[in-house]
Amino acid sequence: MWMEKLPKIELHCHLDGSLPPIVLKNLCGQGKIEIPNDDETFQKLIQVNKDCKSLSEYLKAFHLPLEALKNEDTFFQASYAVLQEASKERVRYMELRFAPLLSETEQLCGESIIEACVEGAKRAKQDFGIESGILLCGMRHFDEKKNEKNLMLAKKYYGHGVCGIDLAGDESAFQNELFEEYFKKAGRLDIPFTIHAGECGRKENIRLAAEYGARRIGHGIAMKGDSFLQEEIKEKGIGIELCPSSNLQTKAVRDWKEYPFDEFYSNDLKVSVNTDNRTVTGTTMTKELSLLEEKTALKKRDIPKIMKDSIIMSFAEESVKKAILEEIEKWEKE
Repeated sequence: MWMEKLPKIELHCHLDGSLPPIVLKNLCGQGKIEIPNDDETFQKLIQVNKDCKSLSEYLKAFHLPLEALKNEDTFFQASYAVLQEASKERVRYMELRFAPLLSETEQLCGESIIEACVEGAKRAKQDFGIESGILLCGMRHFDEKKNEKNLMLAKKYYGHGVCGIDLAGDESAFQNELFEEYFKKAGRLDIPFTIHAGECGRKENIRLAAEYGARRIGHGIAMKGDSFLQEEIKEKGIGIELCPSSNLQTKAVRDWKEYPFDEFYSNDLKVSVNTDNRTVTGTTMTKELSLLEEKTALKKRDIPKIMKDSIIMSFAEESVKKAILEEIEKWEKE
């Protein structure tokens, strides 16, 4: 199948929401965390289905992975395993994002967590040839001091496995006005950033993300129908990280008829296609692209452009971008 051979780029993938089930089971065993004996019940704890009613319900599936990620070795195993799975479907570059300070304890510091993830990514590159970068997520419910610490960690490891930062969490309860200074500091430090914005219906969060200097927007669904905002995003060259199946599960849109892929793509926005959470959503890049091909106006001829736009808007080093662009061009000719 041609889709399986396509060199793919994924820019929006959460580490804790993408742990392969067998790996998560092993981590639970290592941590002596009690889990159901039968696979069906276990699956219901870590994956949502089409009947998911909201983002809040969706986020419950993260409880067990976060509990299992409790020391350096588990974070090493996690980044290695997610990249290994992605490499099986020819993902050539992936940006993995997570919030290290969600797992920091007196016994486990943020530095150790990040270093373990970076080492897992290095090993995955060595074993499977997959390139990657790590995005450190600030959280909307964190206080200013804690998010400042996330930023300082990003500064310390930027260029050493970490490629940028993100802001994640409850967008409706903690709106973007609260984080202006956080992103101004990131800009002064020359740390590239993406922001979850417009996933929960407030397009003002998207406008503010653009104003603050975001190079990409996570989801961006709320600007559907707003040609002026879309034009601003296009003029600034800001990428949009679409996550189709996840957006349907969290009710960012009600159904495929409402999904804005065709609108965004026809308006020349730089869109990437992503899984968001491979395990929680139960998907892969191949599935997401196949769904778009089935449910929208996306054609096979459009997909190389999306992959090229994705690697160009990534936070990868220029040498990595150049090499992967050449891979995509070679695939087009074959």
